[in-house]
Amino acid sequence: MGRLLVLSMLLLTALPGWAAVKCFPEPIKSIQVAKGGDLFYTTVSGVRRKLTHMSQHEAPAMLDILRASMGTAQIIQVIYPDGYDCKRPDLDVHAELLMMQDPAVQ
Repeated sequence: MGRLLVLSMLLLTALPGWAAVKCFPEPIKSIQVAKGGDLFYTTVSGVRRKLTHMSQHEAPAMLDILRASMGTAQIIQVIYPDGYDCKRPDLDVHAELLMMQDPAVQ
């Protein structure tokens, strides 16, 4: 799990021209794996978003991060492709990156 985060952060910093949208970091209220394999999450503010599809290589690690954050002080920040609107629910667009962070160490 830690390797995926480090790799993701390295990729993020290695691609300066890569346009992306960082959604506001917040706790996760629920996780859902739908029939067909889509992985969704809902933030405490009530916004439901698609994270990835379970067939993707990163899906198990992302699911582990979400599970580990639930019921703790850990917050999640998700990065989506350029043009994404973090304030609206979106059940179609896959995330580019998922980070879990301790709010006391921001």
